[in-house]
Amino acid sequence: MNGLLAGVTILELGQVIAGNFGGVILADLGAEVIKIEPRSGDTARNATIAPLHDESAIHLFMNRGKKSVVLDLKDQRGLGIFYSLVAQADVVIDNFRPGVMTRLGIDHAALREHNPEIITVSVTGFGEYGPARDKSAFDLVVQAYAGHVDITGPADGDPARVGIPIADISGGIYSCISVLAALVGRERHNEGRHADVAMLDSLVSMLSYDAVDYLNSGRKLTRLGTAHAHMVPWQAFQTSDGYVVVAARDEKFWRNLCNAIERPDLIDDPLTFNNTARLSNRDHVVSILAEVFRSKTKVEWLAILDEYDIPNAPVNDIGDVFDDPQVQARGMIQTYDHPTLGKVRYPPSPVKFSDWENPNESAPMLGQHTVEVLTQRLDLDESEVRALADEGVVKTWPES
Repeated sequence: MNGLLAGVTILELGQVIAGNFGGVILADLGAEVIKIEPRSGDTARNATIAPLHDESAIHLFMNRGKKSVVLDLKDQRGLGIFYSLVAQADVVIDNFRPGVMTRLGIDHAALREHNPEIITVSVTGFGEYGPARDKSAFDLVVQAYAGHVDITGPADGDPARVGIPIADISGGIYSCISVLAALVGRERHNEGRHADVAMLDSLVSMLSYDAVDYLNSGRKLTRLGTAHAHMVPWQAFQTSDGYVVVAARDEKFWRNLCNAIERPDLIDDPLTFNNTARLSNRDHVVSILAEVFRSKTKVEWLAILDEYDIPNAPVNDIGDVFDDPQVQARGMIQTYDHPTLGKVRYPPSPVKFSDWENPNESAPMLGQHTVEVLTQRLDLDESEVRALADEGVVKTWPES
């Protein structure tokens, strides 16, 4: 079975994470993703950030499975080459600031002149319109702006960022969804579309049911650490040697938990008999459970909680995660061969189809595929590409 997106060509003008993560998913699904990079390269290549030998771990993950072509889009010859690639492509993804694509002459309206069915997706921090459209945006900035920092962290502590770059990643995921929707829409309606994906919108949407609650009741969320605003118990508890989380969402799980900790009296106690009562008496409930959980080790509690069918998990560090038999059984560690680093291990796409294995290809060196793409797609002679490289219009790897 070929990749489900085999035959789809994506031109990616992405940088770092938000502009690259959607392309990783699309490449894993079989699309040919061609990165169009400036001579300095995607800023994800900055090896002083998340350094792994002479590369950045950001680049090694976010650009795996893609091809790298270096073009100077400010040079008319480079721009002409880009237009020729657009004529053969299906999608162009970028994450420049609003207005940059227009200034370069490669916005959706301009590209339609070269390919009337082209799909374009722009990922920005705050979107293409609105009073904050030109505001500088990094993941932390958007997390804070969208309210996530305010509701993350311990109840008695400072606000905290989510531990992963969730604004960048959500922008990338929604860019991928936009591409897939536009491809289906083009099949049905014979026209390409432009998608405006804002990282801010992505995170505001992720406020989900809490947003519905606030917008219709005026109730605001507060920081609760691992605890839940609407359910008790739903949080981490310290054992004698670590932490476990317990998520007794339904009453059957609460009853099971009461029996597991040998406190069946709590099942009918007016202070704890249902979730409404436990929410009203959160401190009372948590203090009882906190004392009980400190009495045994993490491993002992995990066995007991599983025996009583109570949703639970150890609080794993990143090493625990990749040592876990379930993570390993799901194939969530793979290895690709990098041109200079050798073996690079990484977590692959979580999307799994029958009769299909995700491609296992390296992140590219800067300009690694310039010659290949321009000779095969545009019928340029290799000598012509080398001449363009000598004049700084393109860049190849290894350099001639």
